[in-house]
Amino acid sequence: MTVTAVGAALLTGCSSDDPDTDAAQPAASSPAGSPSAPPSAPASASSPAPEESEATAYVEPAECESLGLASDAKLAGKDLAACVTAAFAAYGTGTEYMLNKDRAGTTRFRVGDDPELAGDVDGAGGERAKNSFVFLGGEEWIKSDGAWEKSDSKEAVDAELGRKYRTLSDPQVVSDIVGTFATWKVDTEKALISLENGKDTHAWRITNAAHFDYQGAEMTEYILWIEDDGTPVGAQATSHTGGAPSTVSQHFYDLGEPVTIEAPAV
Repeated sequence: MTVTAVGAALLTGCSSDDPDTDAAQPAASSPAGSPSAPPSAPASASSPAPEESEATAYVEPAECESLGLASDAKLAGKDLAACVTAAFAAYGTGTEYMLNKDRAGTTRFRVGDDPELAGDVDGAGGERAKNSFVFLGGEEWIKSDGAWEKSDSKEAVDAELGRKYRTLSDPQVVSDIVGTFATWKVDTEKALISLENGKDTHAWRITNAAHFDYQGAEMTEYILWIEDDGTPVGAQATSHTGGAPSTVSQHFYDLGEPVTIEAPAV
């Protein structure tokens, strides 16, 4: 399945009990819950050595400088998507917190031609880090019930959840969604967002001007928060496909900071 197809599957695969799910948006405060501690899985003898990036000094990309980000501005989707893609690429690494109804988790990522992801997903019953995943070198591992397995060898529901969560955690999905719709509107004032690393920031809240289709899902509202220099801070997607709305909230933080992503011992 493609990144966009699996992302759409997760967006429509978990419905909220409350139709007014915009109340869960992280503009004023962090999404409910707290990030899970990333795993420190030992590498096997045959696994690639863990890679740790150096801290990256961010320089605003040309795509963001030319965007025209300002109060009450209207932005073209393709230009906004280009800015988001370039900003993530300029940082190179980061951490993401995601909340999908009763599933929360934290992902470490490295973007580029060969993206890497590793993180934990809490269980539906509140179990912390019930599932974990690693995507490295084009291969993927899922941990369910305490055991790591290659994702292509496991058919359990938890493994499928981990795969979908991993895919939607890919920062490129944000750009894919934003680039799908033609026109975006910037709010008149910035919003205060409290991130999971304890820092607060003020960022522009940007929303779609009308409903749009993303891989077969009706996207009723998509919110993107970015700072003046194009730094992505968060996103929230509310979609509707034949049932109650589904809302997924994301925060991006510690961008440019070193991350360690390694293959687990299996």
